[in-house]
Amino acid sequence: MNFRKHIDRPLRVLFVGKRFYTNRDAYKEQFGRIYQLPSWWAKAGHEVDLWLIDYRGSAARVTQDESLKVETTPALRRRFFARWISASFSRRSVRRPDIVVASGDCYIGLVAYLIAVVCGAKFVFDIYDRYDGYEGYRRLPGFDPLSFLVRRADVSLFASTKVLEELRPLAKKTLLVMNGVDLARFVPLPMKESRVSLGLPEETHLVGYFGSMEPERGINDLIDAVAVLRKRDIDVKLIVGGKADPAVNLDYSWVRYLGNMEFAKMPVALASCDLLALPYRQGSWVDNGSSCKIAEYIAMQRPIVATRSPGLELNFPEQTAQLDGLLATPGDVKELARCLRIQLSERRLVDMPEGISWQEISGSVREALEKLIAGEAVK
Repeated sequence: MNFRKHIDRPLRVLFVGKRFYTNRDAYKEQFGRIYQLPSWWAKAGHEVDLWLIDYRGSAARVTQDESLKVETTPALRRRFFARWISASFSRRSVRRPDIVVASGDCYIGLVAYLIAVVCGAKFVFDIYDRYDGYEGYRRLPGFDPLSFLVRRADVSLFASTKVLEELRPLAKKTLLVMNGVDLARFVPLPMKESRVSLGLPEETHLVGYFGSMEPERGINDLIDAVAVLRKRDIDVKLIVGGKADPAVNLDYSWVRYLGNMEFAKMPVALASCDLLALPYRQGSWVDNGSSCKIAEYIAMQRPIVATRSPGLELNFPEQTAQLDGLLATPGDVKELARCLRIQLSERRLVDMPEGISWQEISGSVREALEKLIAGEAVK
């Protein structure tokens, strides 16, 4: 659908997001949906401003990434309120957004919703997790921020099939928007050269896990499973990257911790591994998520070992079927060890999901936003 058949100018979008999320900096690393969606909309010719709210720092910055204007402000500081006022009460109609998109949590959602109400814009709420499960989430008597925002959003975007189905009854319109992958960055790389660049052993089997290390992610189960293989005289070591967690002991001679690596270096780390692991347990937090690393793992064309978690089974059903017989029960160390041992031999790959690049995903969402402004049904 051609937007310009319905309006003779580009779409104006204000995207309000959280600067730091999933232990990544959306501003410096141009990471994830909060950066990639507005970036690709701007490349498509629309007028897009990305406003990142920083819960950690105190510095405000404004940069220009090609046609995308990016501003980061500390939360609840003078620059934050100035930015909110300028977005909401601009007297110049040419600067008022047609659509305000919120992504990050419910507090960012409320900030964006108020802007949309004041300036008469459509409000789009991007829900990449169950925000009401966050530690800082607060309900007030008679007021639940998540349900309030979902009910009032003109369109609700969901990264997880499970969360979409749970919240669908509250929403006016819904759209599944998976976490994508940068296919210019995550490409198959030579294993030997990747290991040399990171100083990793060239001959040993390496199993890799990269990402958050909370116990629900199953990293302890993976460590125990690799230990089982080593007791059977299988020459295998574990490579780990991500933000360390005090509940996870990495102090083993056969575990190499690469630290919380820069996102730009992640493809080389993935390429150095024989197998990539998704050992998730089950729990309300991890079950509701849609991990970015799943598509990144697949794009590297490395064999995957995983558990039967909702994040994989519901969001990647075709790939789940292709791993039939190689998926462990969450929390079952012996079964996970069995799957690791089989994959070290079989090295079964899965197909790349269709339409999983950020460019393709952003294009489908952009078409939905164009229909929203044009008054057409969003499906």
